[in-house]
Amino acid sequence: MHGPRRFLGEIGLLEGQVSFLTFEVRDPGAVLAVPVDKLRRLVLRDEGIGDLILRAYLIRRSLLISQGAGFRIIGSCYSADTRRLRDFAARNRLPHEWLDLEKDRQADHMLDQLGYGIDDTPVVIWRGGEVLRNPSNAELAARIGLLPATIQDRAAVADLLVVGAGPAGLAAAVYGSSDGLDTCLIDGVATGGQAATSARIENYLGFPTGISGTELAERAVLQAEKFGTRIRVPAEATGLGGREGHHVVALAGGGEISARTVVIATGARYRRLQVPRISRLENGNVYYAATQPEALLCQGDPCAVVGGGNSAGQAALFLAGRTPKVYLLVRSGDLGKTMSRYLVEEIRQDPRIEVRCTPRWPSCWVTRNSRRSWYGTTGPTTARPSRPATCSCSSARRRTPRGWPAPWPWTDAASY
Repeated sequence: MHGPRRFLGEIGLLEGQVSFLTFEVRDPGAVLAVPVDKLRRLVLRDEGIGDLILRAYLIRRSLLISQGAGFRIIGSCYSADTRRLRDFAARNRLPHEWLDLEKDRQADHMLDQLGYGIDDTPVVIWRGGEVLRNPSNAELAARIGLLPATIQDRAAVADLLVVGAGPAGLAAAVYGSSDGLDTCLIDGVATGGQAATSARIENYLGFPTGISGTELAERAVLQAEKFGTRIRVPAEATGLGGREGHHVVALAGGGEISARTVVIATGARYRRLQVPRISRLENGNVYYAATQPEALLCQGDPCAVVGGGNSAGQAALFLAGRTPKVYLLVRSGDLGKTMSRYLVEEIRQDPRIEVRCTPRWPSCWVTRNSRRSWYGTTGPTTARPSRPATCSCSSARRRTPRGWPAPWPWTDAASY
């Protein structure tokens, strides 16, 4: 509810996305409409007012995500395409609601009303009732406003192309475009990189009180766009060649971008846990991130985080506020060897986090209780992932009622 002298909108307004909410006037009054381009200039040039508006917009986006506003995704938790769409929405910080065909009766009712069956899922219900049947990430991005029609609309050859939109790529784009270079920035999934999946970053230069990964990413995107950087997400680079003295980067799905200079800032490609039967669990219960969507899935159940670095520590602290118990599984015998001291101290002082250190875990294991099964995933020391795997709690079945393969069979720990 907004009253007199309040400003409306959220972060998508500044980034050219479609609106995820509408407003209704209930009392007589006047509304001052400010063009988006003028609002964007105000936010980027006036430090006082701009910071106030930006922080409010970021908080409102976070509230929209936590409330499940925006578009809807209907699909099974065991469907790879459902997981793909959910991951894309989460990584791009898009407000959405997921209706699980395995658990939510409302999902069946909505599919019947729309005239779709189980074989048509996953489906995305867009505003106004429009239905997208198993859209690609690019199709969904274009509908939301993330993906422009073309990225080379100023010149046939860009001055600078940055591949990878993590903190390093965003910084390169800011420096290049601020010096007057015609700059393009592409990423295969989302802007922000690993930093955008962190609930809180306290050791980043210039932020003594800490900053969320989401806010850091959104601020960097706006700063890059302020200087004229053209951002295209998703746009996966698949090849690098040359033509007439210029670099040519091929894109997945066709298309290419020519540039005089190419900066490759793709960061790390995180390894999966190399343990037996892990593939059965990855579609529905093992996640390589700990963001708000994963926290909602783990809510009310114990979970485990595998890893001993800063990402694992931040994930454990973030999940501890949303789950009854977090097990932090570390391959090293000393947590301080691989994690910043401030995180180690916070973890030791949190009674909801239990640290278990062991040099080697050969496989997955499962235990049962009266209500649900709980599992942890572990792996040999040679397969240490760069980011944590978040393990949630869920019922285990050989095959779901919808026909999807269950992530693992009912079994005792000894026989698994």
